[in-house]
Amino acid sequence: MNWDDWNFIWRSQELPQGSAAELEKLRQAFEQQHRTLRRTLAVRDFSELATGVFVIALFAHRGWRMGTSGWPFLIVIALCAGVMTVFVRERLRARRKELPVESSLREKVEADLAELRHQRRLLGTVVLWYVLPLFAATIIGFLTLALHARSAPVMHDPLFLAGFIAFFAAVGLFAWYINHRALKRRLEPRIAELEKLHRDLVSGT
Repeated sequence: MNWDDWNFIWRSQELPQGSAAELEKLRQAFEQQHRTLRRTLAVRDFSELATGVFVIALFAHRGWRMGTSGWPFLIVIALCAGVMTVFVRERLRARRKELPVESSLREKVEADLAELRHQRRLLGTVVLWYVLPLFAATIIGFLTLALHARSAPVMHDPLFLAGFIAFFAAVGLFAWYINHRALKRRLEPRIAELEKLHRDLVSGT
């Protein structure tokens, strides 16, 4: 699962310039970016949910085949389901926040500002609600399999197990890094752009 979707949102566009952006350019590009933001967040949420359902099904099947010794997979499933609830909440929230077609530019700018600030908070805490639960689920699942793997001695090798945990810890750190980079390079400058555009719209009314 990759949560660095902000590169996709502006992939074919220049990096946001923040408060230095020209107001006229912000006005001209706003409608397209407004639609792209909504569409990309929807794709992100649904793809995360689909992936979560698939992964939970795999863990449930494996745990079922292991019988009573597979009970730790219940914890794994609960952790994955917890992450999925965040994306369910995001879709329900997006439905409630949908604007009428006839909404003014100012209303759309305010809606995008609120959305991006909300996404900034999510990115700021992504380690707590996304990276750590999935890291814990992966380790619990792997260790459960390792303890019951009779035909693969390497699975009981402490060095192999330590290397596996270190690998997924590095993956978690990389996930934090790409999200932190997206926050600094994409999200915060875009918020500054919309704040500038919003101030201009308010002063012109």
